[in-house]
Amino acid sequence: MKSYLLVSKESIETQAREGVRGTARGERQLLRSTALRFGGAERAAEALQQLGLRSATLPGARPAVSQSSDKTDKKQGRGRGHVVTAQATPIPGPVQELTGMENGSYRYMPLIGATMAHFYSEQAERSARGELEGDFEFVPDVVPLSFPGPVAGQTGPRNRGMASLSEREWPAECGVSLAHAQGIRGAGVMLGILDTGVDADHPEHASKVIQFRYVSLFPNSPHTPARDIRGFDPSGHGTHVSGIAAGVHHGVAPEVDLYVASVIESETIRTSLGRVAAGMDWLLHQFSRPENATRPAVVNMSLGFPVQCPAGISEADYRLNLRALQSMIRRLLDSNVLPVVAAGNSGPNTVGYPAGFPEALAIGAVDFDRRVASFSASGAVGKRSVPDVMGYGVNIYSSTERRCNNQAFYERMSGTSMAAPYVAGIAALYRCRAPDLTASEVRDLILGSAVKLPRSSVHRTGKGLAVYR
Repeated sequence: MKSYLLVSKESIETQAREGVRGTARGERQLLRSTALRFGGAERAAEALQQLGLRSATLPGARPAVSQSSDKTDKKQGRGRGHVVTAQATPIPGPVQELTGMENGSYRYMPLIGATMAHFYSEQAERSARGELEGDFEFVPDVVPLSFPGPVAGQTGPRNRGMASLSEREWPAECGVSLAHAQGIRGAGVMLGILDTGVDADHPEHASKVIQFRYVSLFPNSPHTPARDIRGFDPSGHGTHVSGIAAGVHHGVAPEVDLYVASVIESETIRTSLGRVAAGMDWLLHQFSRPENATRPAVVNMSLGFPVQCPAGISEADYRLNLRALQSMIRRLLDSNVLPVVAAGNSGPNTVGYPAGFPEALAIGAVDFDRRVASFSASGAVGKRSVPDVMGYGVNIYSSTERRCNNQAFYERMSGTSMAAPYVAGIAALYRCRAPDLTASEVRDLILGSAVKLPRSSVHRTGKGLAVYR
């Protein structure tokens, strides 16, 4: 039995056009119309259904998204970019009960232009390849992804409750306290997090409604469909990340709307391309709802492929996985969502992915004295230098977990996994202040506002420390 991510060759090789800019009122907006540009991706799901595979896609309607209508613009005398709403269309093949006679299962993910397929027999795979291989890449879901976990020896003692920290510790130079004093706290911004989950009942998060999706170990299986439930996190890593970016007491942007997809196992700290794809597609579905289509968004990812091709995996399969992941990161940026990713904890002269992709904003780590952390990954991918910018990532205080008696804990952790949500929070503050800026413009603003760091003979530090100005 083999699993593949079926991605349109056109999608994986080329960058999609940007969405609609401008409205009748002259506002500068980039609407999430990505789904409308991948009509061909639907053919993979339809073909798999015809071949006898069963759908693992939850029943429902694709969210309405916006597009420009040249005819309407001309009739009403409006400028380019008048907004109309596309009618919601059913997602093909709702979940069905297994009969034992299926050739496999699949999950259609329209907003990233891909379909995840799991074949129960070699004959089913051969038939699908014969039908689709001319237009689709069959990306084998065999290369493990993992997050750069907290650095050994860099974790501080656990603290019971918020009283253990007498005051917020974000340095004045980073501008967080300035933004909060100005009423800029992230309101109106959507922040997506792909991680181990989040404890929705931790005091740092309990006062807000968190949209949460658990993506199962086998996301394209009808046995275990992804589902929206109350947020949980056996690891504590995702809760810590969420607290840094959006915690109501200690977060950089405490008023953002939080969307968390649990895609990483707490025990192995590993995930798969299929689970990440399912998480991204869910985030884009949430962000693309009619009420959200023009709202600014940021996504934080503390995960990545290994720097080198793992043993037992062919170089061709490894490169194909990288290209597929890059196409997904590109989908976020094309949809006006800023992707913020951890650079990794392997030290200098190491660059992982997606940090190595130019579409991602790659984050390294410094301590509160602006010294580069020894573990912070850096390097070069062609002409691209990684990281792009630095964030606070050494002994960062945030929420972790609760005991059975509901006693909440906070903990200091270190890693680029901590630096990335700090920068994601900074991005949310900028998007809150200027919601009409595009994701690319916010990226440029972060890079242009960074505090320069002393040159290092060992580390690359990008444009410097990300701050709010």
